[in-house]
Amino acid sequence: MANEVAAVAAAPSRFVAGTYSGVLMSFLMVPAALALGRFLRPRAPVASDVATALCVVGACFHGGVLVFQLAETAVVAAIPDQAQATTVVTRMFEQPAFFLVLAPFIAFYVGLAAFAGIMLVRRAVSPWIPLLILVAIPVELAGPMLWKARAFFVMLTLAFIGLAYAVGRLGAIEWAARGDTLVPDASSDIEMPTVAA
Repeated sequence: MANEVAAVAAAPSRFVAGTYSGVLMSFLMVPAALALGRFLRPRAPVASDVATALCVVGACFHGGVLVFQLAETAVVAAIPDQAQATTVVTRMFEQPAFFLVLAPFIAFYVGLAAFAGIMLVRRAVSPWIPLLILVAIPVELAGPMLWKARAFFVMLTLAFIGLAYAVGRLGAIEWAARGDTLVPDASSDIEMPTVAA
């Protein structure tokens, strides 16, 4: 935590800009997850729906976690003594309210990993796309504070550009049909004969 506080104190404006960009990404991940779930539904209906739900819920709480990081910047800016600022920030992140936001946020990474697993197993897209997502997740979770968020955003952006290209190759009719994959065709219904009394 001391290294993080020092990094924030050294460049608070850059930290705020990066964190705010992450908040915006949280909103954009909701339609992206819905589109990806629709794209994969014909290949894995149940798994893609579960992954979509996890990603959407986790993306919403991701923004909440980043709001705590914005508050961290305010604390560091208001307290010149970095040792004291580190103590205050540590106590802030130890509050139960933070864990109430953090726990559902983990669903975001689980959903991303599930999407990547579906793409690999079902061979829905080029393998580099799900592999890039699977590499991005541990980088974000365990990478160095100074660059892990930027690396995660870059890798995730590249992966979703590849996914957008794959979706763009679908025709309008096929894309529209993806949302109705599990809806039975009316012509396939079997009508039981009626027996006259």
